[in-house]
Amino acid sequence: MSKRLWAFLAASLLGASLIGSSSTSAATEFGNGCQAFTAVPGYTLVQIQNAGGNTLPAAAPVGGVLTKWKTNLPSIPTTIPQILKVFRPIGVANQFQVVGESATASVGSGVSSHDTRIPIQAGDHLGLFGGPNETDAVLLCKSESEADVIGAFKGNVPVGTSQTFETVPKAQIPAVGVIEPDADNDGFGDETQDGCPQSAAIQTECPVVVLDSFALRKKGSIVVLVAASETGPVSVSGTAKLPKGGKKKAKSSAKAKLKKVTKNVTAGKIGKFTLKFPGNLRSALAGLPPGKSITVKLQASAKDVAGRVTKDKSKLKLKGGS
Repeated sequence: MSKRLWAFLAASLLGASLIGSSSTSAATEFGNGCQAFTAVPGYTLVQIQNAGGNTLPAAAPVGGVLTKWKTNLPSIPTTIPQILKVFRPIGVANQFQVVGESATASVGSGVSSHDTRIPIQAGDHLGLFGGPNETDAVLLCKSESEADVIGAFKGNVPVGTSQTFETVPKAQIPAVGVIEPDADNDGFGDETQDGCPQSAAIQTECPVVVLDSFALRKKGSIVVLVAASETGPVSVSGTAKLPKGGKKKAKSSAKAKLKKVTKNVTAGKIGKFTLKFPGNLRSALAGLPPGKSITVKLQASAKDVAGRVTKDKSKLKLKGGS
């Protein structure tokens, strides 16, 4: 099989060229950055092993989402359709399952990048599939090292199926994968595809929580009604500056703190929070002269899924009497 496969090189579409270096990226890259040497009609190929001098691993070192794949071709007068495939070892030598594939990309001269979105696990490998004709044949690189090994299968291996591949040394596949993390496991890359990696339910920008609160006095307490644009926990608290006591040396008034209450508020519904008067506030209200009042500063707060805090502040004047 190996001899027959390499016999296709005599009818190379692309002409001989040297192996190119892979480009750098902020995300994790793997695969092989070689420059295509030829194209072989009708085969599915998988990169099994890279020689030790290669700067990229043949297998994915981390899991996440494959968001881009890159190819490297010499100057050619046309483009060649290619499908990237992601292969997962199934525990038997040279057997792989296809767990994902890209849309067909038109691959042209030089280093080019192609968008995709394929969930990936550490240990997965990359491969390519072309068509049965010379105009859409699968791309291939030649190597001088026996340690560069690909697997070859005549025909297409569909997603979800497994296949045993025949090993071919001194060969490489010109495909580099770019892996982005996927913190919320929603199948979208956190860096370029997911605007809200903190929530699997949202891929656009994380929504900011909007709060609106209104306070009412009840006997011995304050009731705060809160509306929130997003469902989640809301906290309401309050403080009041109390009148100075009878001591002339008192430099500042005491403060009353209304114990914080936290509960879940559903978007589109009103949350009811009851803040009871602490003892010092009740005493101060009972001793207020006619016409005087104590102002309570209230604050409702909530965090959105990105951890940003939203606050809504209000005031309520309390006249004497508990």
